[in-house]
Amino acid sequence: MAQNYYDILGITRDATAEEIKKAYKKAALTHHPDKGGDPEKFKECGAAVETLTDDRKRAAYDSTLIRLRSKDGLGSGPFRFNRDASMERPAARPAPPAPPAAASTRAPSAAAPPKPRAPSGAVEIPSDPGSLSIKELKELLTALGIDHDGCLEKADLLTLLRDRKERRAGDTPREAPSASASGRPQAQPASSASSTQSSTGAKALRVKIMSIGCATVGKSTLIKRYCENRFVQKYIPTIGIDYGVKPVRVLGHELKVNFFDTSGGEEFRDIRTEFYSMGQSNAVLLVFDVTNRKSFSELPAWLEEASRHQCSLSRSEKTSTGPPAVALCANKVDLGRRVVTRAEGEEFAIAHGMRYFETSAATGDAVTDAMHYLFEQAVSHHLELGRKIAMAAG
Repeated sequence: MAQNYYDILGITRDATAEEIKKAYKKAALTHHPDKGGDPEKFKECGAAVETLTDDRKRAAYDSTLIRLRSKDGLGSGPFRFNRDASMERPAARPAPPAPPAAASTRAPSAAAPPKPRAPSGAVEIPSDPGSLSIKELKELLTALGIDHDGCLEKADLLTLLRDRKERRAGDTPREAPSASASGRPQAQPASSASSTQSSTGAKALRVKIMSIGCATVGKSTLIKRYCENRFVQKYIPTIGIDYGVKPVRVLGHELKVNFFDTSGGEEFRDIRTEFYSMGQSNAVLLVFDVTNRKSFSELPAWLEEASRHQCSLSRSEKTSTGPPAVALCANKVDLGRRVVTRAEGEEFAIAHGMRYFETSAATGDAVTDAMHYLFEQAVSHHLELGRKIAMAAG
């Protein structure tokens, strides 16, 4: 058994279901690749919560731990999850007393001098730090000796970097950003499309697409059909939130598309809502199942949930703070037991200012059309915002 699921999430074996979810939320946000985390650790977190939130799988896993005399979940991991949902490191074991030094006629060897650390002033700050990824920004801040543990969003990291540049120039520094009292990371500014360096050397526009909708409607299969051109017949529920990246070229621009595939389950709502803000998505894939009337009837509830978290998906609202585009996908149109008509879907899309697509992950119908619509709208929105900023700068 290669995994230590309890230690991965920083919890003990007696953790409740609620504690497991809280620990996963913290771990997933920490290790999410888009926030500069390790993709492998992010996958391990998903595997851990998938096992530990399933009573049958957890019982089998616990039995294996006992049989192998594993210390997983016994407080031997890097940190432990307390009942108040805080993380702390276990007390270190006292070191054994050192043996008495043997008499020697040799002169004591000098300790190796510590490696000199480059002064922060010697570290060059790029002229365009906004083009750096979150991971690169964190590495730069670490090299500058700037603490960034409380910052999860790119905007916060850039603020820290800007403060350092101002201090170098002799200006008065601003107060460093920090997480809110609730622990929720601060949102990025409205323009969340950023640039990264592509393999060809040109800057690639970074676009974030979020998928939402009820469980089993086919959100993951639509993304997999587009990214891998294949259909997965077996239903595999998304645990919390999944992540994928695909490079594409749209409107003459190189894009690095980041997919945030969310779970439609109520038990993962707290995790899902962390990714609603404009700082987390440039466009949204809203999906329902044409063979499931309930998945269509609950579309207004999904709009309401997003709106409660500062992401207005409906263009019928006077002030919309949501992403520039929403594609409403009526999925599974290849099946013969349809209960939601095309007219109903189109009426809903028109009422809320969305683009309507009749899709099938099984056959691939309209999947590329829906995705490219979102990409094109995100690029157009980014270019228009750039023009406005240039005009304002004079």
